[in-house]
Amino acid sequence: MTHAPRPAVMPLLWVAMPALGLANQYLAVRTAHALMSQPFGPGWFALAAHTPWVAAWIGLEIATLAIWLTVLAQLSLSAAFPMTALGYVLVVGMGWTLLGEPVSALEIFGGAAILIGVWLVGHEPVPR
Repeated sequence: MTHAPRPAVMPLLWVAMPALGLANQYLAVRTAHALMSQPFGPGWFALAAHTPWVAAWIGLEIATLAIWLTVLAQLSLSAAFPMTALGYVLVVGMGWTLLGEPVSALEIFGGAAILIGVWLVGHEPVPR
């Protein structure tokens, strides 16, 4: 059962979930780059266990889980989940700005569609 969200919590949740998703993806990329010289197998796991990116990623995943559970305690899943979609748009921006990845017009259009969709899902109709 969900409660009405505390007003002070809502801005934090709308910022925290996409930001944590973005940080998780950044750490995933850094981890992948650190491990790409090692073929998958026991050596790969040994290298992963000693890579600081993996430790940071695990810690961030635990923090993300704690915040997501807080979100779900405050909101219904159908109200909370759209905020995670903002991460898709942020990841494209991060790829472009931090990782030098190209961004196509189709990705920009898709990002705009996601933002509009999140707004539509989160927008309550005015009662008549």
